[in-house]
Amino acid sequence: MKKINKLLVLAIISLWVTQANVAWGKSRGDNAQESQGTYQVKIGESNPQALARFEKGQNLYIKGDFKGAEAAFREAIALDPAFAPAYVGLGNALDDQGKSQAAIASYNQAIQLDPQSPEAHFNLGLTLAKLDRYAEAIAEYQKTINLNPQYARAYYSLGNIYYYQNNLKAAITNYQAAVRLDPKNIKAYISLGNALYDQNKITEAITQYQQAISLDPENAEPHYYLGSALYDQGKTAEAIAEYQTTIRLRPDYAQTYVKLGNALYDQGKMDDAIAQYQKAISLDQQNTDAHYNLGNALYEQGQLTAAATEYSTVIKLQPRSAKAYTGLANTLDDQGQVQAAISNYQKAISIDPNYGYAYYNLAITLHKQKRVDEALKHLNKARDLFQSQKNQDMLEQVNKLYQDINSRIN
Repeated sequence: MKKINKLLVLAIISLWVTQANVAWGKSRGDNAQESQGTYQVKIGESNPQALARFEKGQNLYIKGDFKGAEAAFREAIALDPAFAPAYVGLGNALDDQGKSQAAIASYNQAIQLDPQSPEAHFNLGLTLAKLDRYAEAIAEYQKTINLNPQYARAYYSLGNIYYYQNNLKAAITNYQAAVRLDPKNIKAYISLGNALYDQNKITEAITQYQQAISLDPENAEPHYYLGSALYDQGKTAEAIAEYQTTIRLRPDYAQTYVKLGNALYDQGKMDDAIAQYQKAISLDQQNTDAHYNLGNALYEQGQLTAAATEYSTVIKLQPRSAKAYTGLANTLDDQGQVQAAISNYQKAISIDPNYGYAYYNLAITLHKQKRVDEALKHLNKARDLFQSQKNQDMLEQVNKLYQDINSRIN
């Protein structure tokens, strides 16, 4: 019987380095424009010098000069200590310098001066979320929405927290509000797509990714997620096209090469898959997905020593990878190192007692050693696990192994 390795295909959401769903950072341009636009009329006539310093701070902030922006906002506050938007701007500049507690104090001062400021509550919420103070952040976002029900970014940020907390229904509701209020918010469409994807609403998720692409065809992120969704629908050729587009737009992202390699692997194009996994490793030598799946492709080609090297690399990087121990055991068994193989299968099972592939492959090895009772014991466990996981393909393999064992007994 042929040993089987499980191809490592991780959940869609965990892959994109700059994913929208957990991005708590402020948008430099948006925050500046919102604050300035809201307060300019209120202070423009009463203190033009404070306004000039405030606008200087806004411009420096947009350019990424946070220290210079901080100085300008402090000058504005010195000229007009009751100038609430300057405290918001100061909070933004402090937060982007990593001075979260000082930023919170500045936002609170702004709120004390102007409790009706949605910008102060919103930016306070962003900083609290970055500090994992989610309940407080949610309260600030909700205050923002109460003060300004059209504040799209508050809905989006609220959706991010609910998504992070795995409250997908609430996340979707808020993302939908965000795109309704701001139909050009690309990240909101992507995040909405990801939340729908997590609800296994793949077709609806695809619609959101396609909407994001229609707004910005040169944005790599929605192409990547669209490729993953299409792959899950079995549309391998279309998924490959999206991954290739992602690579063209962002050639430095290792995980896309892993995904493309997986799709090529499924098409039986092992040489092409190996090339993609190797490219991923060249970009990120710590990428365990790439090493593991490269090991699988090499194993399929009979390159057992090279495959064992990749599985061993995964184990070094991720010592509790049951899949890697199983893959390594497969190569050892095929090289005639039976006891070492059995030891590695057992290690995999000790790490993850619910990993059916380890039991199944161990059963094959034990069966070849004529240790029938032990083989059946592990095969029964594999069958139970694959049944509970509704893995019909592997249940068919289990049944074939049962037949082989029974035919030899009889």
